[in-house]
Amino acid sequence: MLLKNLRPADEYDRFASQALEPWDVLFVTRIRQIARDMQPGVLVDIGTATVVVPVRLAADPVFKDWRFIGLDLDADMLEGGRPRIEALGLSDVIELKVGDALDLPFADNSLAMAVGRATLHHLPDKVKSLTEMYRVLQPGGIGLVHDMRRDVAPALLEKFTQMRAAVGYPPTHVEEKVTLEEARQLVRDAGLEHCTAVTSPGFGLGALGFEILIKKPLLA
Repeated sequence: MLLKNLRPADEYDRFASQALEPWDVLFVTRIRQIARDMQPGVLVDIGTATVVVPVRLAADPVFKDWRFIGLDLDADMLEGGRPRIEALGLSDVIELKVGDALDLPFADNSLAMAVGRATLHHLPDKVKSLTEMYRVLQPGGIGLVHDMRRDVAPALLEKFTQMRAAVGYPPTHVEEKVTLEEARQLVRDAGLEHCTAVTSPGFGLGALGFEILIKKPLLA
């Protein structure tokens, strides 16, 4: 299952749109970079909460003719994002769906992209979440996970703590995150090392976390 956020949707939305802004930009920029070389298709944002990421993507000209699904276990979170979708006239291209990251409600080989930001650390079976992501990708599809490292540099962790405090959020629970090497082990345990890269920037705000990039083979 995907664990529900402990904060109400309106509080989380304020946190996501303010404190997480720099990481959202990094995440969306990375998705945009990847999508430039792809044919339009369906992209699901797993653990989307108040749908900040799909809205950013759907409003970008690069994603003309793409369709988006915001998936979350918490229906209240999804409803918290609906006014943003409607205000921007994106209801025809963004679908909201209640669903579980460990049992994705999509057919095998059906999605062009599956992405998740700051979702992996919430999941009780992280290996299953990766195999599920791989399952639903069409051949040639891309899975992208960004999450925070437990072994983050102390100075960056302090900066993140200050950003959370500025919008009334408590410090993050670093103990629930995974290290860079543990992320690589998750990929090995999922049997995806043949098509997956796990990386982390050496500097900048991106060094707060890591990236798991899955490229499903064309002949999968």
